[in-house]
Amino acid sequence: MKTKRNVLIALGWHDPRILEGVGRYAKEAGWHLEMRAVIESALPAYWRGDGMLANDTEVPRIKRFIENQIRLQPTVLIGSNHRYAGFPSVQEDNGEVGRLAAVHFLERGHQNFAWLGLPHGRSEMGRREAFVKTLQASGRSCHVLEWMGETSQRRDTWDNRREWLGVQLKSITKPLAVFVLDDVVAMDVIDVCLDFGLRVPEDVAVMGVGNMELACECARVPISSIDENLSEIAYRAAALLAEVMEGTCAGTDPGALREPLLVPVRGVFMRRSTDSLAVTHPGVQKALAFMTARVQETIGIGDIARAAGLSERALQYAFKNELRRTPVRQLLLLRLERAAHLLVSGESKVATVAEACGFGSVRHLHRCFVQKHGCSPQAYRNGEAGRESTAGRGA
Repeated sequence: MKTKRNVLIALGWHDPRILEGVGRYAKEAGWHLEMRAVIESALPAYWRGDGMLANDTEVPRIKRFIENQIRLQPTVLIGSNHRYAGFPSVQEDNGEVGRLAAVHFLERGHQNFAWLGLPHGRSEMGRREAFVKTLQASGRSCHVLEWMGETSQRRDTWDNRREWLGVQLKSITKPLAVFVLDDVVAMDVIDVCLDFGLRVPEDVAVMGVGNMELACECARVPISSIDENLSEIAYRAAALLAEVMEGTCAGTDPGALREPLLVPVRGVFMRRSTDSLAVTHPGVQKALAFMTARVQETIGIGDIARAAGLSERALQYAFKNELRRTPVRQLLLLRLERAAHLLVSGESKVATVAEACGFGSVRHLHRCFVQKHGCSPQAYRNGEAGRESTAGRGA
């Protein structure tokens, strides 16, 4: 009988999706998983095994353990919050996370932007840089809000952070789009906004990262979030560890620098915290309400102009000025948004989705979907490509 590989999991922070991904591969490979470090937070001081998976190695108890153990057996790091550059790792694509957040806000007409995070985290830096760079490419700037740079004159307490953040958010022109490093901090941002009299999303739209269902659905305003694909990251980390243990992949020599393996994100999962368009023109507001209510119908530019109380030329100008796109393009985006929601819910056939969203035919839906998302509607439904989803929109 073949001896099972003995693999230890050491997690600085826990998410069920990480354990699901590792467990899925472990069952396929027939591993024994050493789980005490997860279940009891107990790290065996002199552990010897076949391999190790670890995340968030900057957490002190994990850091000490990893420093002693990482050169003693094959090790693969999960995620990007590590300083062990010479070891194999599987990470979220933080550049794509930041880019998707910026594109989401830009498509919703925002002109004012802010980032809230920590100044030194590796994942935070990647997300912030991509977010700011994408905005700059579209001619926009971004307010960078980082509490750690503000603490020299005050104690680092939640009350002080809350007061500081409220003052910062109140001072920036509205409507404001805020990209936050993760969903837990996004909950705090929403609490501060509401306590300081700011409406979410009408005054401040908030985007988190992680798509942690408990945090996103149970916030005072349900949180839109980017799903980094944690289960797949963990699964691929386990698969990479298997290669290292078998000797088919060099990886334990700290001098042999390896580029991290980046896993595509699942996409934006939109909920109430960003579910509004940042427009001030009354005619555009009326046009959007009309298009949203009749997204499944065959409507033309003349119908939209009449609903807005504008001439067709004035309507075109107003949309270009407010949203930097034509009314026809906006109608298509609304239809694609609704189609994405129906596809993710899994309750309708693709033909039914096409009809319900005003596309007229499956072929038309397919062509528009590929142009927007780079995949077919069916592939999108199956999660085979990164996506922007309206899952949870009705919450």
